[in-house]
Amino acid sequence: MPTMTTPDAPPLPTVTIDAADPKAALASEWLLTNGLGGFAMGTPAAVNTRRYHALLVASLNPPVDRVVALSAVADTVTLQPGSPEEHAVTLTPFHFGGNTDRPTAAPAPCRFERTPVECRWTYTIDSPAGPCTVTRTLRLFDGRNAAAINYRVESPVPVRLALRPLTGLRDFHELTTGDDIAASYQARPVEDGVLCATRHAGVHLTCTTADGHAADYRNEPDIWHGVRYERDEARDQPHTEDLFSPGLFVLDHHEPGTLDATLHASIDAMPPAPLGWDRSEKASRIAARIAHVEERAASPDEDGLDPAITDALARLTAAADDFVVQRGHTTDNATSVIAGYPWFADWGRDTMIALPGLLLATGRHDEALNTLAVFADARQHGLIPNRFDDRTNAADTSPAHFNTVDASLWFLHAAAEYRRITGDHDGYMDRLAQACADIIDAYRVGTIHDIRLDTDGLITAGNPATQLTWMDAQRDGVTFTPRHGKAVEINALWHRGLLATADAIETEYPRRAGEHRELAAQSADAIRTRFVRDDGLGLYDRIEPTTNADGSTAWAPCSEIRPNQIFAVSLPGSPLTTDQQAATLAVVKDRLLTPHGLRTLDPADPAYVGRYEGTMFERDAAYHNGTAWPWLLGPYAEAVLRVGNFSSDAKADAIACLTPLIDVLGSTGVGQLAEVYDGDNTPGRPQHPDGCPAQAWSVAEPLRILTLLNARSSA
Repeated sequence: MPTMTTPDAPPLPTVTIDAADPKAALASEWLLTNGLGGFAMGTPAAVNTRRYHALLVASLNPPVDRVVALSAVADTVTLQPGSPEEHAVTLTPFHFGGNTDRPTAAPAPCRFERTPVECRWTYTIDSPAGPCTVTRTLRLFDGRNAAAINYRVESPVPVRLALRPLTGLRDFHELTTGDDIAASYQARPVEDGVLCATRHAGVHLTCTTADGHAADYRNEPDIWHGVRYERDEARDQPHTEDLFSPGLFVLDHHEPGTLDATLHASIDAMPPAPLGWDRSEKASRIAARIAHVEERAASPDEDGLDPAITDALARLTAAADDFVVQRGHTTDNATSVIAGYPWFADWGRDTMIALPGLLLATGRHDEALNTLAVFADARQHGLIPNRFDDRTNAADTSPAHFNTVDASLWFLHAAAEYRRITGDHDGYMDRLAQACADIIDAYRVGTIHDIRLDTDGLITAGNPATQLTWMDAQRDGVTFTPRHGKAVEINALWHRGLLATADAIETEYPRRAGEHRELAAQSADAIRTRFVRDDGLGLYDRIEPTTNADGSTAWAPCSEIRPNQIFAVSLPGSPLTTDQQAATLAVVKDRLLTPHGLRTLDPADPAYVGRYEGTMFERDAAYHNGTAWPWLLGPYAEAVLRVGNFSSDAKADAIACLTPLIDVLGSTGVGQLAEVYDGDNTPGRPQHPDGCPAQAWSVAEPLRILTLLNARSSA
């Protein structure tokens, strides 16, 4: 496995891309995170193609309220400055809309490398005296809203390095434009650099140089108009903005040799740290988690893991680290999970689905309990939050939203998994049991959004205007997949939650545990009676309410073939018979399985949309009507294992279905896995990744399955 190392740090999974290939360099996206919800993101070509791409996106109230602090650095290397042989090369290219006199020339060919702690670009520039090598390394500081960009120039001739920081200092969802933009910024020199302030909640950006050659700071403010973001343009969103630059840093090296300097950017008042600050600590932490995962995944009956599995586990474990974040102040000891980068905050549903893979499989048990407690403590109406708001300080928003029927049921499952895997019964009882009891009681008697237990033992929820399940796309007043009524995965989760909670509280509350098991038995009977299709095509996706002529309510099954039925097989303690489980798995495999996820609708359905593309309305319409989701390969693979009784053949099939997705980690995914893929996959036009380029449950589910393969006794 290729690595980037320092003498005191263990090797880390590395992805290398030839950034001289424009198509590959622009199609891929890299991510670095700081554990606060802040991040850096861009392309290997160093061109920002989204409004979210930046060298530092800071989180003002971890892990939300995020601000684009350092958008980019316009960096130029000049060989033999001031001589007749002077030659200037732009390292970072920019794309503009309309007319511009800004530098748009292609940069020197380079190689791009990314590890979980840094990104590195290596450029080679020809000169009459030999090649000049420029290495630019970006690192975020763990637990700080700060970044360091190191430049190391090895040149056979005198060289000049000019660095112009560009900033928006804006909410990361918004864009900054207008001729009067300069009035929003103030810039003043400070020691070794510049302080740039804006009106955005008093946030300021400090840029300094250190760790090597001193820079000449030139106080030359400038506005770069019309910076264009192609990915936003493709989504039919506003896609140009104006960036402010307070000035530039100029460093001269008058003799052949090595120029070494670091540009620091932060929104806090702490002094710059050396470039190597905390790299070894973070690298060691990730390496320890990789070792834990490999040990847990290894079978005692085998000599060792297959090298391909070992590499996959390392890459998935490193990727998982990006999503685990601090919530609130450090003293709160609260943890949460970012659902996806760049635009999601921490969602209850995503967190509970991802928690077994991100935190339990990697041995982060204390953080798992703290995360569960964060959502348990925020519950209302017997529900955990669907999501926390990304603008915590906004006066017109609530800090949490509760429009979900499944997040609380996934909480029951995740809490039970925490207790099972860690053996921490006391922690479960002290911090989670009451929340589990409240959830079950709320579903039994009824709560908001028409969530209630019906007389047939099934959970029903919502109406035609709601989007309460994970298939929740809604735009411009249109709910694309309302799925109101009795949804198959909701009832599979209800059945699982009742049984898991009963097992957990058996000693302390035997009578209540017995009541849960009675409800579970009623639920299982109803699932077998009402959801199993007569035509052998698995399970109905949902049972919808209709109105009889006399005004009474009737229930009609929906015949759409969707992947939600797989949870009735994958979750422990399936309510289905052995034959029903096999039939359900077979139809999902036949109709919905693709190399990079399960389709959300059968291609034979008239409503199927095979490509996730176009405007945001068109994308949302396709989101759950054909688009393939990588995270669903987790429950699919688990269903394969359970139906196959964890046999060697079943394990091989489970690994095979995950392999194409895992291969992406070490190539075009640049260490991460995307939210969605096209549903269509043809030789001339294979599936294309889209949505969030880094999604928590896309990483968590393959990681969980690979650790489950040889751990059947604890499954």
